[in-house]
Amino acid sequence: MLGETVRQARIKKNLTQARLAKLAGVSRRHLAALEKGANVSVNILQRVANVLELTEIPLGDLSLRSQENERNVNVPLLTDTIREARAEAERAQAILSRAESLLGLREASNGTTPLIQVAFPRMPVRRITPPPGITVGVDILRERPDYAEIETAGEIRHGEPIDETKREKVAIPQSLLEDGEIIFRARGDGLRDQGIEDGDLLVVELRARGRAANGELVIGRIGKQVFVGRWWQKHGQKALMSNGLSEVTVGRSARSLKIVAAINQIVRM
Repeated sequence: MLGETVRQARIKKNLTQARLAKLAGVSRRHLAALEKGANVSVNILQRVANVLELTEIPLGDLSLRSQENERNVNVPLLTDTIREARAEAERAQAILSRAESLLGLREASNGTTPLIQVAFPRMPVRRITPPPGITVGVDILRERPDYAEIETAGEIRHGEPIDETKREKVAIPQSLLEDGEIIFRARGDGLRDQGIEDGDLLVVELRARGRAANGELVIGRIGKQVFVGRWWQKHGQKALMSNGLSEVTVGRSARSLKIVAAINQIVRM
């Protein structure tokens, strides 16, 4: 009974006999004898029970019970745990440093430029040029059967609210716009990291549920301000990223940053 109690407690803590004996400061021979049901000293029993955190051990008609207010510190166990934690932390730091060096987030030790530079693939820009023979813009394009006149949903500036008052009508090839998509006009130079220039048209798909795949180019919102970047979410953390894995914005909390739309095309006329 006693030996089986010790054995089950050892297995539950994922300890081998050799490891438990070391942590308890007893010989493996005594521990093996204890698990087989042999008689051992109370001192050995208390040491083993302390490591296994057994508050009561049955001894036939009697039981060995620790005081409720007794606080025994197992120095070997504590020391071993700290040593393992430090070793794991050092290994994790070494891996992180190596990864940052490879990804270009940290300069090499000799001061040279890292071999690998991180950048999200740029979304290709769809350039629209008037058909041959047409030099006048929108007015003539409206009359072409392969073009459609679309009203934009407003203007977007990085870090500012969407200006829905600045709507305009643009003529673009019908093949560029799918059902459910809308168009914003990009303004300013704050979106150049994403390959978007001032005056570009952004063909977007609204995301009512606020969902996107990691790495997808999206329009995010914090309060009324909107930002453009690559969506990244993991372990409850959310961020918009730019080239080099730098954060565009993260918001004050996990819930403050929300997806407005995904950018499907960048149109430059």
